[in-house]
Amino acid sequence: MLLEQITIYSVVLLFCAGVVYLYLRREKKASAVVAAKIEKAKQEGLHEPVSLHPLIDLNTCIKSASCVKACPEQDILGIVDNGGTLIEASNCVGHGACFHSCPVEAISLVIGTEKRGAELPHINQHYESNIQGIYIAGELGGMGLIRNSVEQGQLAVENIAKAGLKKKYAGHDLIIVGAGPAGISASLMAKKLGLDFLTLEQDSIGGSIFNYPRSKIVMSAPMNLPLHGKAKLFGTSKTELLDLWYAVLSKNDIEIKEHTKVETIKPDGSGFKVTTSKGEEFRTQTILLAIGRRGSPRKLGIPGEQLEKVAYRMLEPERVVSQKVVIVGGGDSAVEAALALAERNEVILSYRKEKFWRIKQQNRERLSYFVAMNKLQVFYNSNLLKIESNKVQLQIGDDRPTDLENDLVYIFAGGELPMQFLKKTGVLVTERFGYTMRKYG
Repeated sequence: MLLEQITIYSVVLLFCAGVVYLYLRREKKASAVVAAKIEKAKQEGLHEPVSLHPLIDLNTCIKSASCVKACPEQDILGIVDNGGTLIEASNCVGHGACFHSCPVEAISLVIGTEKRGAELPHINQHYESNIQGIYIAGELGGMGLIRNSVEQGQLAVENIAKAGLKKKYAGHDLIIVGAGPAGISASLMAKKLGLDFLTLEQDSIGGSIFNYPRSKIVMSAPMNLPLHGKAKLFGTSKTELLDLWYAVLSKNDIEIKEHTKVETIKPDGSGFKVTTSKGEEFRTQTILLAIGRRGSPRKLGIPGEQLEKVAYRMLEPERVVSQKVVIVGGGDSAVEAALALAERNEVILSYRKEKFWRIKQQNRERLSYFVAMNKLQVFYNSNLLKIESNKVQLQIGDDRPTDLENDLVYIFAGGELPMQFLKKTGVLVTERFGYTMRKYG
């Protein structure tokens, strides 16, 4: 009987030991895979965060991998021996699904890192800046992703209404600057609350979303829109999202003044005076800045950049056929534009650095394939020097400038951040390093 018990216990013990061994072996193998991805991300310049991103407390993390499963992006997070870690941190869009999914609250959402700072305006829990009456919502305040911006725009206007508005005022209750996700949501909420408001947009409805390629996927989660309700959006393209916004704005008789850039905001008695690029002046009690962080397209400052053949966005690539095109830039926007045009045009992609650093893996693979198939040319270490009606001048490395026949030029050189505009307005802006967001939508 004793021998039989010893045999049973031995078998059970061996079985448990085998299970533990297989588990540890699998964990070690999985950790090695993640470590290899991290090394690859470092080589490709994708390991350093550039915006809002998760920070994992390894003393609290239990390696449940819930954050990895919750993230709708690919290879942003992974699990290594000591816990959760960032992999392709540069591709994190800051939607916070990982933050909400962690069962032990080991994740904080931060902007900037110990080495890389990020300029952020000062806002309180009501989204009001250091200047009473000027509020900020959306990406400008550090929050990425459309759903977060939509929620912040709504909440900011609710807070403006709660703070109280003068009934007798020779001007608007509220001027909303920007008609991107935060601005549209704010406009809908202002309409819902019966405010006298005006929305100004320097470009077109949708803000930076309007400048995305037509087929680009911009939404992967539902959102709540004032006066509309829950919008179930999964794998939604730019066109579908814009169509929704146009429909909701039209249904609620909301008109947005497009192509109207705000130049100055100055105190004016008990409110503010707003001047625009069209020479208009408006007065308002309060202001909501929902202008995003991209600001105005950055220009190269070269001869011929003012020609009609030059553009800073690509809206309908399918209409560009049989053209000689030069695209300038090294980000996803430039690469995606080049790929969209390469099938039916002669495309040259010019980038001033020696290789692409922060582009999505899918774009990197497609670009390599297109180059290998001679469907487009990529010139690294190159700079556009001059643009003329039928040609451009391009310098490649240390070689002499080369003249190239050309029909169209697209420049994707990023944007001039609106921080100078904020500082001129009087809004306090501070560079933050690894700053934990206090309020998250």
